[in-house]
Parts: sequence; structure tokens; C-alpha cells
Amino acid sequence: MTARFILSLDCEGRWGVADQLESEHARALTDQALRRAYSEVLSALDRFAVPATFAFVAAFTLSPQRLQAARPELRRAAARVQGYVEHAVDASAGEGWAGDWALEAVRTAHVTHELALHGATHVPWDRPGFTAAAARAEMQLAFDLAPELARDARTFIYPRNRVEHRTVLSEFGLVGARDDRGRRSRVRSLAEEFLPARPEADLPLAEPIRIPAGHFLNWRCGRRRVIPPVITRERIRRSVAAAERTGATVHLWTHPENFASGPGTLDVLRGILEDVARARDAGRCEVLTQVDYCRTVDPGLFDRIARDRTRVHLPEKPGVRGDR
Repeated sequence: MTARFILSLDCEGRWGVADQLESEHARALTDQALRRAYSEVLSALDRFAVPATFAFVAAFTLSPQRLQAARPELRRAAARVQGYVEHAVDASAGEGWAGDWALEAVRTAHVTHELALHGATHVPWDRPGFTAAAARAEMQLAFDLAPELARDARTFIYPRNRVEHRTVLSEFGLVGARDDRGRRSRVRSLAEEFLPARPEADLPLAEPIRIPAGHFLNWRCGRRRVIPPVITRERIRRSVAAAERTGATVHLWTHPENFASGPGTLDVLRGILEDVARARDAGRCEVLTQVDYCRTVDPGLFDRIARDRTRVHLPEKPGVRGDR
């Protein structure tokens, strides 16, 4: 049989750490460091001809000028669910918040990648008070801030993998979403880096389609630097080899931002991509994006969801259309 391999990247700038802005990781996310990280990741994917899913926070796709103009909308979002977005609004005039260049870099890469959605502001969907109505408002905000991205996106990655309100995604025309492996302590998560990364079988069919949760690419920052790169590379290589026997899926996920604060992570990714490309070229592995997976796992369901999807109508508003 043939293994399936998916690489997904949560693209968020400092929006992903709006409630942790004093952390070492957040401070490392300067514009220069982020540009370098995105460029290096895309270069590695080009080198091995591996397509990936890049899921963007809608607010991160704005230019600095458009982001400043959107502050009233963002303050309304902050008022709906407190404790997250207000920190971003207060700090968003600084570096690491406006990533229109990142979206354009992915769009113009040599390899064709999937552009997916990672929320409007990256507020986690399990926060107290984040009701289904709040989820709908967050999705509508994504369409208001980045209409082209939101309309084109077919899959979703939940901020911080907090899977909630799945039916809301269906209402907004999304065909699939990355699943959640459940919460783990930091100690357990670190210990698992020394254990086999089991490939995943297809999950029970649902709408939107449940994409296997996958495994986090070890981020060479802080205490995670104790994990030797060879361990991480071999762990994924063996997982792909195991998936070949059953046709299962190996889903690896990370953030481009992790390559900014943990530069040593790039060499790990390159090694894994080399192994995956070798397996693919030998006919032992199929490389998919998230939307490819959804189309593959059940073509009939995928086609029906795609055909029946209802997109939110966005009236033209001066100054509201997202930057390309």
C-alpha cells in the first residue's frame, strides 16, 4: 500500500501569542525574523517539491495600513470574548502583526500550496464565552478582513487546536478541519518525542471532514532542544514506513514562527522532507495537502459538501477588502 503524508503550517505571526507577549518566543517574532523563516520554509518545500497546507490567521494577512484601519472591527471582536484579542489590538502597531507579505510569498511559491484558514484573530475557540454565535462572528470577521482568502479556503485549523463548534465551519463552506489529539502536559508531550509516531487511520466520516490530528514537529527552542534532531527525523521516517503497510496517514504540523524562534528546527524539517521525497519518488508515499486528503478520503462526500456549501455574502465596503 501507499502511505499518505500531510504537512500543515499554522501561520499567525504574533497573533498566535497575543496572550503571551512577554515570552521569549513572542519577542523573537520580529518582521525580519519572520520573513527569513517563511522564506527558508518555502525554499525547503520548493527544493523537495513538497506541497503543504498554510493556514493563515486572517488578521495576519493584512498590510500595516489595513491592519490599523481594521482596529475598530478588532476592538469589537475583543469585546465579544475578553482576554485575548485586546492584547493584540494594543500591540499591533509594532512588528510581527502584519503579514501580507507572507501570504503573497506562499501564493507565489514555485510549488502550489493550499491556503487554509486559521481563524480571524487566533482567539482559541474553547475560551469561556466563546459560544456558537461568537464563532460565527469570528468567521464573519475573517471574511471581512481577508475576503479572498476566506472565500477560497476549503479547510480549517483551529487556533491552538481547540476543536469546538464544528457545525459553524460547515455553515461557512469549509469541507474539512484538522482534528485534535487531546491535551497533553508539557512533560508528556516532550517524552512522546522519544516514542514511535503512530500513523493514523481515517476517522469516522463527518461534516466537515475530520483530518487526522497528526504530530507536532519538534521545535528546537527551550527545553525541546534536548531532543536530538536525528531522533525527530527517524521518528517520522519510521512512521511513514509503518503507514506504507496500511495506507494510513502521517500528518506533521508546525508553525513558520517556530523557525524564527528556534532556527535549528529548519534542519530537522529539511531532513524529514528529504526522506518523504525519497519515499514519494519510490512510489511508497503520496504527499497530500489537507484539501487533497478530504478529496481522497471520500470523493462523494467532498463533492457534495463543496457543491452545497453556502458562502456568506459580503457586501462591498470601502476600505474593508483584504490586501493581496
